[in-house]
Amino acid sequence: MRAYLLTVIRSIKSNFSKLVSIIFIMLLGIAFVAGLGTISPMIKTSFSQELRKENVPDLILKSASTSGFTDEDGNGLLDISQDLIDSRIATSAEGLTTVDSSMFTSMGIDMGLPEDFPLTRFYGISEDMTIGPISVVEGRMPARSDEVCVERTRSDMIVYEIGDKIDLGTVLGEKTVVGIVSNPLNFSRYKELDMIDQEEIDQIVYLRKQDFVIPTEVIPGVTINVSFPTTDLYVTLRGSTQYEFFSSSYKSFAEEGKKQIEDLFSDEYGEIHILTLEENMSYAYIVNYTGKIDIIALLFPVFFILVAALVVSTTMTRMVEEERSIIGCYRTLGVPDSRIKLKYLLLSLFCGILALVIGLIVGLYSLPMVIYPAFETTFFTPEMVHLMNPTFGLVSGIVMILIILLVTYRVVRRFLKATPADLLQPLAPKAGKKIFFERVPLWKILPFRYKSTIRNLCRYKKNLIMTVLSVCGSTALVFCGFSIIDVAHSLPEVDYPGLTNTIVPIAIIIIVFALFLSIFVIYNLTNLNIDERKREIATLKVIGYHNKEVVMYIYREIMVMAGLGILIGLPIGVLLMYIVLTLLDFGSVGAILPQTYFITLGLALLFIFLTDALLMKKILKVDMSTSLKSVD
Repeated sequence: MRAYLLTVIRSIKSNFSKLVSIIFIMLLGIAFVAGLGTISPMIKTSFSQELRKENVPDLILKSASTSGFTDEDGNGLLDISQDLIDSRIATSAEGLTTVDSSMFTSMGIDMGLPEDFPLTRFYGISEDMTIGPISVVEGRMPARSDEVCVERTRSDMIVYEIGDKIDLGTVLGEKTVVGIVSNPLNFSRYKELDMIDQEEIDQIVYLRKQDFVIPTEVIPGVTINVSFPTTDLYVTLRGSTQYEFFSSSYKSFAEEGKKQIEDLFSDEYGEIHILTLEENMSYAYIVNYTGKIDIIALLFPVFFILVAALVVSTTMTRMVEEERSIIGCYRTLGVPDSRIKLKYLLLSLFCGILALVIGLIVGLYSLPMVIYPAFETTFFTPEMVHLMNPTFGLVSGIVMILIILLVTYRVVRRFLKATPADLLQPLAPKAGKKIFFERVPLWKILPFRYKSTIRNLCRYKKNLIMTVLSVCGSTALVFCGFSIIDVAHSLPEVDYPGLTNTIVPIAIIIIVFALFLSIFVIYNLTNLNIDERKREIATLKVIGYHNKEVVMYIYREIMVMAGLGILIGLPIGVLLMYIVLTLLDFGSVGAILPQTYFITLGLALLFIFLTDALLMKKILKVDMSTSLKSVD
């Protein structure tokens, strides 16, 4: 047992670099998936908790009548509010006035607005609002009839400072700005659209409800200013606190509440439009953007994991193959097959679990910290909730661990079918044979160094396939990252306001992780290639090859394989981008700039050169006496 444990320790020491590379490649994939997978839930939870704290309404009832929520007795608003509470549909309801300046004409109201008056949204509010209350950012709320507050600055809206004057026409008169406020329903930094022509609102003004008046003719020839009728009713549904605002269950809950109100009132109080938060523009932006992040979080990790799993499986296979003589010793000493399998399975499991733990920590903490601040350019973001949603990372990690365990088990089982005598002998080099290219006339004029490269590529087909596929995958991911940036910058701001600012950081993360994956892939496969061909390298040194020639003998093959991977990876990247853009429902591959192809090519080659430079010393350190160790 002691001897068995010592061999396990020696195996770890001798294969330390391979085990570390396995851990890092798996860690990279798990961190990438876990980080992307937690961004959308984290954003939704952060905004949901802020909206809950601000007590935003679940439903907004808007009167379609110019007289607002009134009836013959003038108690329509009170009746509706009380009916909602008595029927146990709602816990509270409050009225306010919301009118866009474009609506005055359609309502037949002359407010005496200047000809160049900007498109304005007016709010008539009460200081004691408890549902979706207006919060003061700077200054104070209006206390007199000649005072107003304005919405905090948003993209391209008119900017005001405390003390500025606003001419609101002959009816409302000139007002002084005494406060900058925030409306919890308006948390996007982009303009709202008016209710008539869907044009962008230029400014949002808040008045005291009693000061928001309209000219009304009481008798022929006599007109007085009366308070504007209540147009909106904010409703908090009973039981809504148990839901997160952006969850599918909340959506169903709000729709059910809307249906109950429609059934309760029918046409008793005239036509009423009932809006859920889905009709709120800021809310819709969050749903839209996080939905696109979810698509990216589902598609790219699948591709990423496939590449990582491929390289890890190759590494583990080579490691077990190199220890075939040790497996032979185990069998000679009578070690049970189950214990031999257990050794390698435990090594694989250890690498997988360590990569899973570190990957989850890195992904769940680092990526959200990088991406969440990008939303500040599009939204008035609340404090980030450090939500741990490891589902994506756990699933990807478990899948990779299962793959590596399965591959390890099959390789070890294959060796255990051989006799101990066969296992104790070094694996004979693969026999050479005439290849197809030797029948091509051009073959005769090729220099020997190129002939040997082509022969080795055809001889070690497994190395060729693994390297090409791995480089192809990482190249496609890098290309997609740059392509997303191109497409995002080509999007019309009117249709996709702020999307560029939120999606570009994700694209940069895809590029960075894909480049790191490329480094580990090339390093790992080149390292394995050198270990597998030490005898060949030593022989070249013995017969007089210079260091440069020996290095190029190996690297020439790597560059050919990597070059093939890059050339295949670019069209695959285009195909992947087509699928991504189709699912995201924006942009097209035609928006990808020509230089993106060259940048991807250049970066892929640069990182291949840098990685190979790190391994040059290992090639030069191969001992020439190794060539004297012949296979019996």
